[in-house]
Amino acid sequence: SAVASAEATFRKNVDVAAPADFLLGDGLSDMPAGTVDLVLNNPPFHSHQATTDATAWRMFTGSRAALRPGGELWVVGNRHLGYHIKLRRLFGNCETVTSDPKFVILRAVKR
Repeated sequence: SAVASAEATFRKNVDVAAPADFLLGDGLSDMPAGTVDLVLNNPPFHSHQATTDATAWRMFTGSRAALRPGGELWVVGNRHLGYHIKLRRLFGNCETVTSDPKFVILRAVKR
């Protein structure tokens, strides 16, 4: 599953003993507000044949609600989707961690 793959990658690259929870759900709708330190997100942008950011926006707003102050949302996305604009509007900040001609990794911090 995607959740098992994410956990295996984290354990291999970060720290086998680091405290972390890997959850399957509908975004962060089941998470209590202000309880999460870090959200890693690669939102889908296709719905059938259409390109849309509705799911991404829902994931971003859910992440902001779930994050504690100082918590971070990291997003992987196609550069052309302009997620940095949405994250700046929602969080008041957004930095590009790294990028290539096609993809970008963004970081927003809940203040």
